[in-house]
Order: sequence, then structure tokens, then C-alpha cells
Amino acid sequence: MAVNYKKCPKCGSKNSVKIVYGMPSFKLFQEAEAGKVKLGGCCIIEGGPEYYCKDCKNEWNREQVLDIIYGQIKGLKASVGGYFGGYYHVDIDLKNLKTTWLFKEGGSEKTSTRSIRNKTAEEFIKSLKEINLLNWKAKYVEPGVCDGTQWSVEIITDGRTVRKYGDNKFPEEWRQFCKVIKRITGKEFR
Repeated sequence: MAVNYKKCPKCGSKNSVKIVYGMPSFKLFQEAEAGKVKLGGCCIIEGGPEYYCKDCKNEWNREQVLDIIYGQIKGLKASVGGYFGGYYHVDIDLKNLKTTWLFKEGGSEKTSTRSIRNKTAEEFIKSLKEINLLNWKAKYVEPGVCDGTQWSVEIITDGRTVRKYGDNKFPEEWRQFCKVIKRITGKEFR
């Protein structure tokens, strides 16, 4: 799931334009007159609006969109493992504030359930945002490798579940993700 920054967080409309700052050229002025962009003025304000909704006149920036989208996450399921080395699975339920951790290897199985606090859930969401989880590609596959490690992540919101997975290939932030999972479950995840 790539984040759609142009979708209005207030009304949901996609009828938006980019806000452009600085002294406009003649061409940019014409684009503004045609409704293709909105002129934001000469001064660039840090954290200022980047988009304008033509339907409800709302203005917003990327950071606001990310806060809203990450705030909609209700749970996360993740697994990693392979034929050698065992298989980890976690289920993080942010609605009911609990985590379930499972490790299988050969014929043995270990499980752990843990209750978490609201503050822990908030820190977890903040960590997911820092590792840019929602902008990970849908799949990471190393061609030509038959065995090895497979992983998957399901991001659960009220409206949908976003799935990401890999086969012997990982996003750049994978190690940080494993640390985030270990922090919230209190158990190893690698």
C-alpha cells in the first residue's frame, strides 16, 4: 500500500491539487488559474499545507495524512521462518491490547500471550511509522532461490487488511521491524 497523500483526509475526495510556494512563473500562474495547482504564497512554512481539496477546501500535509492512516491500524500479524531455524508468528491486537507470540520448530511449539497498555500500543504505532511500514512494497522476492526464509506482514484496519510478504528478500527496515516486534511481545522475532 503506497500512501495516497492527495486523498483529502477530511472528506475523502481525490479532487485535490498540490500547493506550490514561491514566486510563480507565468506558466505556473496559468496552471493556478486553470485549477491545476494552488498558489501558497511566497513564504514556505515548515509543516505547512501541501495539498488543497477543491471539494471541501481543506488543506493538509503529508505528515497529517500519515498520522491519520497509522492511527487507523487496529492490529498486525507477522510471520517469518523457513524449513531450517523454525517459524515465528505474532498477532498484535491493538483493540484488545494483547499480543500472541508463537514459535514452532520441528515437533515443538512455544507460545506466549501478553497484555499491553495503551501507551505501549501508541509507541508501537509510532515505531511502525518510523520504519515506514505502509510504504513497503507488496512483495520482496529473490529470484532463483528455492529454499530459505519466507515472511509476511498483515496490517489490519477497520476498512481493510494490507498484506506484504517476501521470499529470501527483505525490506531495508526489516531488522528494525523485528526489534519493534520483540519490544511489544517481549519475545524473539527474526
